[in-house]
Amino acid sequence: MSIAIVLLTPEDEGAMASFLAQNALSAQVIWRVMGATITAESLLPALVSVFHSAPVETVIFPASVQGDELATRLAWRLCGSAVCQAISWDAATRCVQKAVYGNALTATLRPEGIPLCLSLSPVLTRENAMLPAHLPINDILPVAVEGGLPQPEILNKLAHPLQTASVVLATGQGATGEACAKLATALNAEPGFTRQRVMAGGCDEQRMLGISGQRVAPNVCLIAGASGASAFMAGVAQSRFIVAINTDAAAPVFSAADVGIVGDAQTVLLALAECVSQA
Repeated sequence: MSIAIVLLTPEDEGAMASFLAQNALSAQVIWRVMGATITAESLLPALVSVFHSAPVETVIFPASVQGDELATRLAWRLCGSAVCQAISWDAATRCVQKAVYGNALTATLRPEGIPLCLSLSPVLTRENAMLPAHLPINDILPVAVEGGLPQPEILNKLAHPLQTASVVLATGQGATGEACAKLATALNAEPGFTRQRVMAGGCDEQRMLGISGQRVAPNVCLIAGASGASAFMAGVAQSRFIVAINTDAAAPVFSAADVGIVGDAQTVLLALAECVSQA
């Protein structure tokens, strides 16, 4: 099992070395990223190039948001597989373990694609360990990229606007687009999203509500287009007043709502926005 260790910063070495030791793994090469400011767009071409020059079966990234992104996107480019926030890796059985459902359970996965790109879990102990001095090092220089999206600002959960919002508009797969934005603006509401809505793309993942996201306690929470899964409802359960909108009269979300509206979320949201603008 050939393994490459990716060091995004010098501080990553201790955690990476500890992970290898705890899982009885031996790395064959270190891919050391050079440069202070690194984006995925600038780094991925270089990672693909160094892989093709000397392929390995497993690439391990450090525990970070950037490590998660790079592991996922590199695996896609190389037609391999990826597991983010791994807590263990058994090379003999090719099984990866990671925490799921807000760390309530541990899942055991057996990815098939090669190379396997892993990022480590942030809960792993960062011991003062070192990688073997004899390991060869490939220095990776990010490529300058013109344009592109700016780096996202990572906010502490306690400092996030959702934590102090008086009104939260929580939307799921059934509520997207202009209607949501218009009502959020009209109500001066902070938008939040279900996990399914975030995974569909186009949403700020820091605004995900639920067990593994934000837990909020606004005066009013409008839930539109969400069925009311228990993991999501745990994030809004402390709201003082809940209004739920869903086309399914039997949706679980209505059991937790103070007011329930059965109807198309887009239509209802536009009507509410119109009422607010005329008030």
